[in-house]
Amino acid sequence: MKKSKVLVIALSCALLAALAGCAKKPQTVTVTLPSNPTTGYSWECTQTEPLFDISSEYVENEKSEGMVGVGGKDIFTLTPAKAGETQVTFAYGQHWDGGEQGDSITYTLKVKNNLSVEEVAMTGEFAGETDSLPEMPTLEIH
Repeated sequence: MKKSKVLVIALSCALLAALAGCAKKPQTVTVTLPSNPTTGYSWECTQTEPLFDISSEYVENEKSEGMVGVGGKDIFTLTPAKAGETQVTFAYGQHWDGGEQGDSITYTLKVKNNLSVEEVAMTGEFAGETDSLPEMPTLEIH
């Protein structure tokens, strides 16, 4: 009888530990990009395989009263929904028909079965002069 109580307790602990591991929150990825929507340019985010739920927020830089045309930053948050590998591209441009296209940055990301995220590669294409390339933003994985 004593052995079966110990076995039940041990199995209960193992089950709780397994469930706690399953309930672990997925990692999120944050990318912050300089932006100024008053120019007609904005960031657009696409992915080759839809692994992430993507949300974004624009935060304007501090400004003096009455100032207009002040830039800011777009903050993208990517939350993995399933495992796999995808390329996530951030393109800066005027995204209407015939609009100008600017810089783009592509991250290759791998989402593991436990919804942890790994950066595999990063590339960029820039529309401006090569001597004035912007600093490449880095991913923040939480």
